[in-house]
Amino acid sequence: MRSRTSVVAGAATVVLLGVTPAYADDPRWSFRTAVFYSVGDYGTDKDTTIIYVPFTLGVTPIDRLTLSLTVPYIRQTGQNVVVTGGGVAVRKKGQSSSTTSTSSETEDGVGDVLLKGSYVVLRDEGLVPEVAPYVKIKFPTADEDRGLGTGEFDETIGVELSKRLGERLTGFLALAYTFIGDPPDQNLRDSFGWSIGADYAVTPPLSVFAFLEGSTAIDPSQQDPLELRVGAEYRITKTLSVTGAVSRGLSDGSADWGVSASLGVRF
Repeated sequence: MRSRTSVVAGAATVVLLGVTPAYADDPRWSFRTAVFYSVGDYGTDKDTTIIYVPFTLGVTPIDRLTLSLTVPYIRQTGQNVVVTGGGVAVRKKGQSSSTTSTSSETEDGVGDVLLKGSYVVLRDEGLVPEVAPYVKIKFPTADEDRGLGTGEFDETIGVELSKRLGERLTGFLALAYTFIGDPPDQNLRDSFGWSIGADYAVTPPLSVFAFLEGSTAIDPSQQDPLELRVGAEYRITKTLSVTGAVSRGLSDGSADWGVSASLGVRF
């Protein structure tokens, strides 16, 4: 039997079959870092605070194809939940872990490394939106014994669509399915996720955005996550931008609230 990772890699190959790549004269690189801070009880009796700081390097080696590698730092206070490739899952009571004896324990370290590849199969032209299928693999580099990850691979296949709806407004829709790896003593479910939103260019350097995001619960005891996220992006130069956002959980499956700030550069 083939592993899920092999199946996802095969799906990526199918997406790219029949496409003749146009190599760029010079690869286009990007770097982005951010700080995500969230607090929530996720339907438990204790709050969990998560600080997530990803460092993402991206490259476009051929026309329409983008590859990215994310190495995150994670700091977590409270061990009632664990971060997966498809969201946050509630830990089962009694689950073996050196950090689960107290819900006020704080641990930090390298999180799970993420590798993503996306390809634009259709451009935004006429009535047709831009369509970009993608594959993402979560490598279990976070220390599961300290509650920073599940210790299992997760794989995601998805598609991102965007469409200009005028000179200033752009609409977005994303759909994804994540195959969740089961850690010992916990039966997690695969997750279907979605996101819908829009971006509005207020002035040439400043835009505001709003997204409604949800998914099916990874843990059977959880409610389906649902949250609203709003924010703004300011382009300092053509290659440098800063972004800030706030989020509000609309169900017990999400964090109660969160804030984020990010910096992105292209070179």
